[in-house]
Amino acid sequence: MRFNLDNYETVEARLAKFWEDCPNGQIFTSIYHYDDKRVVFKAEVYKDINDPRPVATGFAEEVRDASPVNRTSHVENAETSSIGRALANWRYASKTQPRPSRQEMEKVQRMTEPQSDADLLTKFRDACAKSGLDPQDVAKSAGVDLYELTNESMPKLRDAFKKMQQKPEPAPQESFVENVKAVFPEAKEEEPQIKDPGAKASPAQLGKLRAMLMANGIGDRAKQTETIAEIVNRPITKLDMLTKGEANVAIKALEARMTRD
Repeated sequence: MRFNLDNYETVEARLAKFWEDCPNGQIFTSIYHYDDKRVVFKAEVYKDINDPRPVATGFAEEVRDASPVNRTSHVENAETSSIGRALANWRYASKTQPRPSRQEMEKVQRMTEPQSDADLLTKFRDACAKSGLDPQDVAKSAGVDLYELTNESMPKLRDAFKKMQQKPEPAPQESFVENVKAVFPEAKEEEPQIKDPGAKASPAQLGKLRAMLMANGIGDRAKQTETIAEIVNRPITKLDMLTKGEANVAIKALEARMTRD
């Protein structure tokens, strides 16, 4: 939508006329509606502060995050616009300029102008942060350059985002067991009594643990370590820090969890 903001009167100009005509007047503003998405302001204009009723009222709405300026100032913008509308509803609508104030038309401009690349990137990064995804990984999957975002590239980015949001379903018990055996056909079941439980965990134990974790959809090394640390109830920074006894406990715990699932 094309229009020249210079053709519209500002709320400040209307206020100057009001105070000149009504030095004892008063303008009250109040929040008519507020939630986490939008705010509606009501303005009341009194010709004299002692008047029992206003001579005019005006309402204005603004939506949070509808534009960069509304991320921090949607409340202030709504209040200013409500005052402009109330003044116009009385007698301060310009006879030579369009009725809406410049602030109202700035809102129209904010709502109709295409979003900038910076706006798109900010919204995308926020969405990734909420979902625990790396923006670069999503962009790579979509074949999109994050620093050259356009409205045309957003569908690809959204598709990749939705796909990566989907969590892998837990593997059925049968395939889980088969997966472990296929990776470690030579691995023998640990005996209930482990010799040297304080010794360093064997490669077979560690390999079996990793395979079981991956079969359950836990492929990230940091997440694997975090999961096992919770099971053995002590902080570790890598699986290699496990003892034979701890590795055996973790394997048995995963097997028990698999059986319950």
